[in-house]
Amino acid sequence: MTSFKGLFDCIYEEIPKSKEGWLSQRRKGIGGSDAGIIEGVNRYTTLHELWEDKTGRQKRPQVSNHAIEMGNRLEPVMFNLFEALYGDDYEVIDTKDYSLSRKDKDWMRANLDGALIRKEDGSTGILEIKSTTINKWQYFQEEWGDDSMPQTYYCQCLHYMNVTGAEFVILFAIAMMPWCDETKTIIRRIERSEVLLDLMQLEADEEAFWQKHIVEDIEPNFI
Repeated sequence: MTSFKGLFDCIYEEIPKSKEGWLSQRRKGIGGSDAGIIEGVNRYTTLHELWEDKTGRQKRPQVSNHAIEMGNRLEPVMFNLFEALYGDDYEVIDTKDYSLSRKDKDWMRANLDGALIRKEDGSTGILEIKSTTINKWQYFQEEWGDDSMPQTYYCQCLHYMNVTGAEFVILFAIAMMPWCDETKTIIRRIERSEVLLDLMQLEADEEAFWQKHIVEDIEPNFI
């Protein structure tokens, strides 16, 4: 089996065992879940709150609820399910022990759910696992219709590609839909060659945020 360490040309840092150590490590830079905040598509966290968290002025509240706990329990199940379903096409690599940062911009960080090697051509990719509840058909159509995905997820996937140089991302989600009493798996694929402009734009926006609001410590506007 291929080792995760060294798969991508990144800095590898062991993930601390304690929750506080893990959170402290994540505050060293911009992670995948921060990308959607910077792009203005996260409905739950503002740019000002992100700035407060990254500069240590105020820690972002760590929300714990049933959905988050279920997601944590489902992640290893989904990892194994993906390997069982698609193991003929991809080598699936465990990434849970390491956090990554980019060598030339070490504030760009990534904690991956899994790494992939496409057996057809040997290209390296990322596995992103999600669990979500979709309460209305309208929401499913808006966020997942026409092979799309929620914008926060899309930004997260792009960020991970920018950190690692991965050629593709596969998002593997389990969606609970109480309105039709159904649970289904959803798979979405992103190829680097098809999103080059979006990758460049996201990196530029993240760098502008980091330089202006973290390095220069200029407070963002309240929104």
